[in-house]
Amino acid sequence: MKTQAPPPLAGVRIVDLTRLGYGAQATALCGALGAEVIRIESRTRPDPVRIMPPFVPRAGEAGQTEAGLAATWKPEMGFNRGGIFFKYNGGGKRSVALNLKELRGLELLRRLIAKADVLTESFSAAALARMGLSWEELQRLKPDLVYVSMSGFGHSGRDRAHVTLGPTAQALTGLTYMLGLPGRRPAGWAFSYLDHMGGYLGAYAVLLGLRHRNRTGAGQHIDVSQVEPGIPLTGAIALDRQANGRSYRRGDTPPGNRSPAPPMAPHGAYRCAGNDEWIAIACRDDLDWKSLRDAMGDPVWARDVRFDTVAGRIAHEDEIDRNVEAFTRVEDRYALAERLTAAGVPAAPVQNARDRVDGDPQLRVRGYFIELPHSETGTWPSERPPFRLSASEVHAGGTIRRGPPCLGEDTHSVLRDVLGLSDAEMCSLEDAGVLR
Repeated sequence: MKTQAPPPLAGVRIVDLTRLGYGAQATALCGALGAEVIRIESRTRPDPVRIMPPFVPRAGEAGQTEAGLAATWKPEMGFNRGGIFFKYNGGGKRSVALNLKELRGLELLRRLIAKADVLTESFSAAALARMGLSWEELQRLKPDLVYVSMSGFGHSGRDRAHVTLGPTAQALTGLTYMLGLPGRRPAGWAFSYLDHMGGYLGAYAVLLGLRHRNRTGAGQHIDVSQVEPGIPLTGAIALDRQANGRSYRRGDTPPGNRSPAPPMAPHGAYRCAGNDEWIAIACRDDLDWKSLRDAMGDPVWARDVRFDTVAGRIAHEDEIDRNVEAFTRVEDRYALAERLTAAGVPAAPVQNARDRVDGDPQLRVRGYFIELPHSETGTWPSERPPFRLSASEVHAGGTIRRGPPCLGEDTHSVLRDVLGLSDAEMCSLEDAGVLR
């Protein structure tokens, strides 16, 4: 049996000041790659996603009945059961509770930074400098420190002091305006696409900084913007507006489930048997159309010469869609998808969250979900990073094989092991309100 190498970031220590999803996504990936991630938090100002619904139930407890963010925070839920926090804070992170309004809390943070390889934060520009931790001061504390800041607009320019969330960043780039159905108001990109995109770029920035340090011995400040990754996705649309004066949203745009480029028809999501069950079907060319006709039993309506070409089918999409759906709505979506793909027609069942989490065969083979222990809720499934290494392991629970930390769960162990504080010193700091 081949012995696996240590994980890629084994031995790297990250002091993590990120909050919400954007920055936390980055450090979760680094933790999965083997880094020791020390998350600095405070009970006086908890990360909003710690107390944001939906909430993770304890073992044997019923989950909430409210849908997602429609639920409200309940004080009895505490700081440790926010489902969105679970999503963004895997990777075996450790949580240290420090009151940074206290000088001794700030001094403990400075000492931890001096023992770290990487510092990450997701504040607005200059927030860390106001705490006395400018880039110049960070360099004094740790000359080879890799400092990755993840703010909404970056640390330069007119808007550098503004803060963003994933949905607001999407709106600022124009992405929200682009998504929706014809004749309806923009629908947006669901939940926090740019938190994920920005988080991946933040992890990439950490790797770049470590690579540079390993080659040169020098640290550096890497300034990541959340808004900027979304702008390239609107490039063609912005150019069309500038060059031709055309708005992206017209009467027939966005096209909903249809494909305007390249043109395909039929192309959409069609109802199947059952409650709110659907199948997505795409006919890319005439061969796909013939295969779909055969799979439907070559009905009389489908032999209409108007439908023999892509252009003809595009011109009569509404009529075709009605007839295709009359066929699909008595079919099981999974069985029909298998039949159509076997015949060469691109098709897939439309899945809801339960389908995707509990029943998707591809994710099951990939081992996408892994059970990890959590101190308050018991064992809970966590998603693995979407890449696998042949020579070493990437683990959703990091090197400690644990789910997201409870707030302050590791305060004593980190201050003892990293800074050498005694139990008596920590008790004194706790009594003084520094460790909270």
